[in-house]
Amino acid sequence: MSGTASVFTPTKSQVQNASARALVKVGKIVNIKLKNPLDVVKIMRRGVEPEAVDALINKGFRGAELHWIVNPRTLRHRRDKCELLTPEESGRWFRAANIQALALEVLGDDERSMKWLHKPRKAFDGVSAMELMQTETGAQLVEDMLGQLDAGYFA
Repeated sequence: MSGTASVFTPTKSQVQNASARALVKVGKIVNIKLKNPLDVVKIMRRGVEPEAVDALINKGFRGAELHWIVNPRTLRHRRDKCELLTPEESGRWFRAANIQALALEVLGDDERSMKWLHKPRKAFDGVSAMELMQTETGAQLVEDMLGQLDAGYFA
């Protein structure tokens, strides 16, 4: 066999997986450059602004379905007192924001991603991703499914 073989060299954006791209989107919501999971831990330990919850609503979440992140009354209190969300609340916020951003990266637009998140799935035993993400283990299942979709598996 003769000739010169060309080697494909992917660009930086082609190398990044959907999870890495989603992390960038979440960082934009809180106006902080998130480069790796340790950056996320630092931000969650400090706490995010209550307005970060509004960003999820602006992306298509219904306010009532975010009660598991922070109680609406507590959220009003945090706003009134200019307090950050607690590390626990911030962690739950990040879980929802990250999954929404990941769904957007994989599925392409807000409407499609929110429809996917709300639809009960056989793979989730008839439960929606929106319900599953309320627990850490459920969120991992949703992230795994989105990763499979990103890799080209049908789900």
